[in-house]
Amino acid sequence: MRIGLIVDFWGHPYNGGVVSTRRFAAALIERGFEFTVCCVAGGESMDGVHEIHFTKLTVPGANGIIDRMRAPLALPNRARLVEALADIDLLHAQFLFPLSMVAIDVARELDKPIVASFHVQAENILQNVSFDNRPLARKIYEFFNRKIYGRADRVIAPSQFAADLLTDHGLDDPVDVLTNGIPDRFFGALADTTQNGRLRVLSVGRMAKEKAHDQLLHAIAASRFKDDIDLTLIGTGPMLESLRALAERLDLDASIGPVDDATLINAYRHADLFVHAGRVELEGMSVMEAMAAAKTVIVSDSPTSASRQFVEHPKGMFRDGDVAHLRAVIEYWLTHPDARHAEAARNRARAEDLRHEQSVTRLAEIYHRTFS
Repeated sequence: MRIGLIVDFWGHPYNGGVVSTRRFAAALIERGFEFTVCCVAGGESMDGVHEIHFTKLTVPGANGIIDRMRAPLALPNRARLVEALADIDLLHAQFLFPLSMVAIDVARELDKPIVASFHVQAENILQNVSFDNRPLARKIYEFFNRKIYGRADRVIAPSQFAADLLTDHGLDDPVDVLTNGIPDRFFGALADTTQNGRLRVLSVGRMAKEKAHDQLLHAIAASRFKDDIDLTLIGTGPMLESLRALAERLDLDASIGPVDDATLINAYRHADLFVHAGRVELEGMSVMEAMAAAKTVIVSDSPTSASRQFVEHPKGMFRDGDVAHLRAVIEYWLTHPDARHAEAARNRARAEDLRHEQSVTRLAEIYHRTFS
């Protein structure tokens, strides 16, 4: 089957949605699927994927933010989309930006079935422009449904939380809940990783305002274990340099920045505790990966985060925005190693139901059902 993917920043896998899409494409290519990706030129290519390049879209007043997010948007070109989609069997619109909107128009004209995925919350957009407004968020969701999801033959969301966001804002059609899944390489054996009295605290995610890494830095700085903690923040984004500067001002022993995949997996396996302070999440891929690596996780109780779904222990969440509470929860796990190891083992077992291979099979089934 020939799939047309709309992923503006395909070559820039610094966003969970792009990372997930590339993982799915690589796995499905092994099963005989073919992919044509419509995207902005540049970045990391992938073997077996045919790329159709589009001019980078400029947005006056927002170009700086887009560049810092390393998420270039594509300027739609209808003629080029007609050419790109003429020979596909099915269109999969991964993001809700202008290229996807025009691609859906073209797919309808060409009588191609359409699948649309939900990867970007309205809150992601608003918090990155420092404008958090609930009524405006509702209007944005209604716009998403009108221009993207309400026009697709099938809609995919990574969690029930995400599916409910769309239906609660007026989407009438059912939504397929399909977890992004966890690749096998993230699964590790439970081990006591504390070495030489040092405690390793890890956080992984895009360094943007809504990920609230600053709360974690302040919590560690206020901890009585501050001098015994090695803190690692893995990722990139517009807040990278400011977070490095904050860590320096707080006199933290912290490593902050992007790493390669092997280093990422090694960091998961050797961490004592994983903290995800993000307040806006449709699923929480890094939380899932930490669970697979047999780590105890701490997440925010933010009402706009689906990551709460993974936490069962009462000490697995902290009150969003409450640095003192986050510090107390971190210190609880660091001072109760037996409880931490037991929770890590439970997380590892729960992660078994989230293996990526199962999600790949389900996505292939969705493609076939939509095409038939």
